[in-house]
Amino acid sequence: MLMCNSEIKVWLFGFAAIVATGFAQAQEQVRMPETQQSNQAEINWQKVVSLQGNELIQYVDSLKLSGQASLNFWKQLPLSHANHQVAHFYNSQAFPIYMRRYPRPQKDAIEFTPNMGTKIISPIDGNTLMLPFTDYYPIDSGIYGDAKKTYKIGFSTHGLEHPWLMNSAASAQWQANELTNVELSIADAQFDNQVQAKHIDTWIEQQYDGILIWPMQEAPTGPPVDRAYKANIPVVSIDRLVGSARVSKQITGNFAANGAQQAMYLVDRLYKELGTVKANVVLVRKPLGSTADAMRTGHFLKVLSYFPEINIIESVHNNSDREDSLQQVAKALVSHSIIDVVFCTGAEQAMGAVKAIDDANRWNSRAGGNKVIVLSNDELHSSLDAIKEGKIAMAAPYTPFLASLGLRVLLKHIETGTGHKNITTPDLPMITKQRMNIFGVDTLSAEDWLPYSYGSTNE
Repeated sequence: MLMCNSEIKVWLFGFAAIVATGFAQAQEQVRMPETQQSNQAEINWQKVVSLQGNELIQYVDSLKLSGQASLNFWKQLPLSHANHQVAHFYNSQAFPIYMRRYPRPQKDAIEFTPNMGTKIISPIDGNTLMLPFTDYYPIDSGIYGDAKKTYKIGFSTHGLEHPWLMNSAASAQWQANELTNVELSIADAQFDNQVQAKHIDTWIEQQYDGILIWPMQEAPTGPPVDRAYKANIPVVSIDRLVGSARVSKQITGNFAANGAQQAMYLVDRLYKELGTVKANVVLVRKPLGSTADAMRTGHFLKVLSYFPEINIIESVHNNSDREDSLQQVAKALVSHSIIDVVFCTGAEQAMGAVKAIDDANRWNSRAGGNKVIVLSNDELHSSLDAIKEGKIAMAAPYTPFLASLGLRVLLKHIETGTGHKNITTPDLPMITKQRMNIFGVDTLSAEDWLPYSYGSTNE
């Protein structure tokens, strides 16, 4: 669980930059949810934070919550100190700061319904894709805005060889291709923050009309976004946040739900298997200082903080890389005779974990011969196959197709300069091998979610 020197430097840089925005308190106290839905009025939050272990499960059952109301409960759980190790680890990672700054859904945000969206052919690899949010901030095909103008847009991202990021770019390119007077330049920074800053500076010099950005980490993107702001060039971030308050719009997804859903599934499964929530957990995380890591891991740990018999035995980071994850989980399997849970913040990480457990022949190495539980995010096609095979227990989906929405939002901002700054996509249902009901929340099967998957079908 110790960080290496390079990780410490990155964390300190990001932490200092975020604190500078005015969120200097790093320790999370018992904070009651700021808002409550009408069907949650009966929740006694003061009582909730005093509960631990099976007491929390019994209290949740007594509430008889269902659907989004139930998911909201798990998302809004304050940190508990019932598990001192988890609570200390949560605070040591500065997760409370990220939690406070993360945008909340707007009241007029759309809700996800199965089969919503538009089926397209990827302009990059020719695969069939289902973009779920094409009716959110829609733009008609053809000429956009000023017919005499060509809108020059730059999209800086990272790692186009990664399936999630490549399909993100594909969704943006598809949207640009639908508009005859929009030119989109896609640039790959290859997980180098300095290269991404150069992308932005180049587009500022070339007087682009707008910039779309997928940042690897928050803090390093602040200065270049500030420079674009001073040049009157709007910037829209997608998926993760940037380290500047001057970003024009920020498109965020369901990170909070992802971590909460992974925890819900785990609590439900362990309780049904063991009659209690007890496990040795390995965390395979995205880069330290990234929004995805902080929100997913943070919400996962907030739930686990209520269960004293949870033990975090490893915490590692990588750039959502399958090979790195394989090596990290393989090393953990050698170091620990009992690993009950491998928590992953991405599908490539989960596939690496699956391969490591396969290679070590450790699937049924838990106490009593129970199966190792792999928790995933995202909807990579091969990871859905792994769910069908029973190797990945569940996935909390997070569509890569936010970039098409980001481009539409950016174009509308260029024309009007109005609208919400924070645009949040809806929570998506968790994916399991077969449909289940977990604490009142219905899951979808891996087969149900296949139309929204991405990546090769031939892995």
